[in-house]
Amino acid sequence: MKLIKAAIKNFRLLYDVDITFDENATSVVGKNNSGKTSLSLIFNMFLNENNKKFPFEDFSLKSHDKFIATFEKYGEIKEENKEERIKEIQSEIPKIQLLLTLKYGPEDNWANIKPFFTNLEESDEITILCEYAPDSTEKFLKKLIDVNKNGTDEELIKNIETQYQSYYKINVRPYSKIEATENVRRADLNRLIQAKFIHAQRVLDDSNSESKSKLSKVFQQQFYNENEKDESKSGKLLEIIEQASSNIDSTLSVFFSSFIEYFSSFGYPGMGNEKVELKSQLAPEVLFKNNVKLFYNHDGAILPEKYNGLGYSNLIYIIAQIIGFYSEIGDFQNNLNLIFIEEPEAHMHPQMQSAFIKNINRFLSEVGLNAQVIITTHSPHILSDAMLQSIRYFAKTDNANSCTVKDLMDFNDKLTESETKEFLTQYLTLGKCDLFFADKAILFEGTVERILLPIFIEKTEKATDGNKLSEQYISSIEVGGAYISKFKELLEFLGLKALIITDIDSVEKQETGNRATYHKVMVAENDQLVTSNITLKNWIPGEENILQLLSKSDADKLSGSIRVAYQIKQNAENFKCGRSFEEAFLIDNHQYIFDNKDNLTSITYFLKECLNSDDVQAKSYDIQDFIDRNKKKTEFAFDLLNVNKDDWKVPTYIEEGLEWLSM
Repeated sequence: MKLIKAAIKNFRLLYDVDITFDENATSVVGKNNSGKTSLSLIFNMFLNENNKKFPFEDFSLKSHDKFIATFEKYGEIKEENKEERIKEIQSEIPKIQLLLTLKYGPEDNWANIKPFFTNLEESDEITILCEYAPDSTEKFLKKLIDVNKNGTDEELIKNIETQYQSYYKINVRPYSKIEATENVRRADLNRLIQAKFIHAQRVLDDSNSESKSKLSKVFQQQFYNENEKDESKSGKLLEIIEQASSNIDSTLSVFFSSFIEYFSSFGYPGMGNEKVELKSQLAPEVLFKNNVKLFYNHDGAILPEKYNGLGYSNLIYIIAQIIGFYSEIGDFQNNLNLIFIEEPEAHMHPQMQSAFIKNINRFLSEVGLNAQVIITTHSPHILSDAMLQSIRYFAKTDNANSCTVKDLMDFNDKLTESETKEFLTQYLTLGKCDLFFADKAILFEGTVERILLPIFIEKTEKATDGNKLSEQYISSIEVGGAYISKFKELLEFLGLKALIITDIDSVEKQETGNRATYHKVMVAENDQLVTSNITLKNWIPGEENILQLLSKSDADKLSGSIRVAYQIKQNAENFKCGRSFEEAFLIDNHQYIFDNKDNLTSITYFLKECLNSDDVQAKSYDIQDFIDRNKKKTEFAFDLLNVNKDDWKVPTYIEEGLEWLSM
């Protein structure tokens, strides 16, 4: 049996979302506070029979308006249409819902599935509705009318919070669109679905306190699980414990005999025949609680648990919890088994994180546990091991009171170019997955931009007022200019605000016979010049002609939440515009370049020909060509870092782009 889909309504940020699940491991990702943890929590709330009610805070904030609307609608009911209106209100009043779609096969335990069959539908799927709703909507609303004296919306919400638990109940039933169904027992649900929740706050630490032996407790629980299944397995251990107790009793009797004799001098035991005896109380639970500790054998040296790194302790804890789950579920293995793991990356080094999903899947296969794993993570390293189609991206909506879930299985299926799919899969496999956790993104072409980007951001923040990019989580992606456009569909799918910093890359067409070639040229007032930049030609702004590109407005450089920044005219009088970052920098900072020409070692040789700053600006194309031909781009970037970096300014096109991104 497999979990195919979950539809959730009115639970925290999960106001109205649908989530599909991979048949092996689903990776749940997104920025902080985007609703990821709520996914495992709502499963836990409905699957744990001890949970009888939801806190009012678990209702989505957006549901408050629905509470108010249904209350007002109930107050307007007329007698002639009362029954019909009550039904409407019953369907509209906020309920916390978890609608599960499960796929089963002939190998599954049909006795456990039977309560969830409906009469009129034949398929290999069942749908189960778990719902926290009022038993009687009318009684609930009548009570609210009685207590809501002031009549304000704020007072109504307070009264709902006070009264709702007396009327709301958890119910589970098979769901059908075409027929009414009856509630089943929650025990029926628990027989069908087994779940293990390994939470993010795992109480592991490397304190020297001996009381912090958390892993030993895991092994203690495993002993109980195994003993409950097969007492014969623990028989030998119990036999040894009893023998040890007998030996200890004999030793204690001899050791304390003279001490006990002193009691008689105080009249004990009096007229009776009672005797004082010391008995050991050895039992497995006492043994594990105080006397059995976990140790590590390191090259023959026995080291206590506290000497093991937290990363390994965390991994062992997760594995032990899964093994314990395997022992607990026993005969229920033919049903649906779910394992929720929150932030498994805690304390793990990157290499261990990168192999986590692969190792978990292999481990489940080796122990024979048929389970689906749902992993919530903030780790690009863990995500690098995930299949693109197994990722579920959680993102807050604009009003921040709800979230959307973006299914990369849909994205993967809709990718039209196989090359793009292959490129993105390979790119993510290399561990470049922080796009899924970022507030915003910057894509750029070269090493120089990568080295100088933090300085660009710092300088732009000093020059402008507003939101600081340095205080936001920015994913910086270095990618060759020819490949930037391959991120188009992913960025649009995620809805992430992104800035693309690229070059105008002016070229001139030359024809020789039947053959046309393109050659790099400086940007000039020439209608025949075009760009070789694929992003500018085929994406934003979708223009090839250089003069047309230079005439584009800020709005033309925007597509949804994505903006492109490329070189613009710096000197309108003599039509000066850089072809690349280096040339744009030279034009904008010609005085700085001239003043520091003896210290800028990457271009000192060429600058000997410049008699003043105007010469630097006039020769900007030749200087950048010198940098390019002599492979001095990285050296040039380090020159700018090390030589009076406070004196130069960010090229205008980059500064404008960063200002837009910060808003």
